[in-house]
Amino acid sequence: MINIRSVFRYVTEDEKQKFKDSRCLLTISVGQEVHENEMFESVVKLVNNAFKSCILLIDDSLQRHTMAITSSRDADFFYEQSIEAGDAWLERNNKYYKEIEIMKDIIRWDYWLKKDQYVKQQGKIKELIEQDEEYKDAFSQTIDAFLSRNHLRFFSAEKNDLERARQLCLDYLIEECTALCLWVETGCNFEVYPGRRNLAMVETHKRFVIKEYPHLLHPVGVKFKNRKQLKPQRFPTASPEKMVISRG
Repeated sequence: MINIRSVFRYVTEDEKQKFKDSRCLLTISVGQEVHENEMFESVVKLVNNAFKSCILLIDDSLQRHTMAITSSRDADFFYEQSIEAGDAWLERNNKYYKEIEIMKDIIRWDYWLKKDQYVKQQGKIKELIEQDEEYKDAFSQTIDAFLSRNHLRFFSAEKNDLERARQLCLDYLIEECTALCLWVETGCNFEVYPGRRNLAMVETHKRFVIKEYPHLLHPVGVKFKNRKQLKPQRFPTASPEKMVISRG
């Protein structure tokens, strides 16, 4: 059996020294293979040994946007399915996350959508997208990167399909970035996630978080050693054509 090992990446040595006195937000994109089985188990071990405390965030209802990309239905149609996917993830991976000795809480995505500040914060992000070309371009570049990686597998070359996909991606990113601004209430110093934080989130963190909360929500990537080729994101409650990947 291949022994999968995870290590931190995209983080400075100075930041690593702060881990032992810090709280991390371990974000889970439901359906991603990196959050399943041996890979997730290796991340649990890594986090347990590095941080003082941890909050587990299940990004389930957020995935309704990506579920809709290969369908003619809108994102809200997939809300219940995304919640079921989150339920299934929690049940399937219980034996792994129950080993997070430093875990303080488990939060699901709807918690952020129901916050009183959500609509106001979302409005600020949409307004800045309209006013700040550099910020707007960060979202465009993030969407371009996602579609470049995935359009040959999931989308036809039809113009309308791609335009619809771009709007769904934008809706996803605006929701994700709005929630990022609200994560400050967790007091988490770092967010741990496999891969590099996408550019829209980087610029949102810079514009809305750092100035007031300079010590919160800094990104920490995870790299897996000895892993096999990753499969596309899957939603167990979805039909086979609903396989997509997120975050990029």
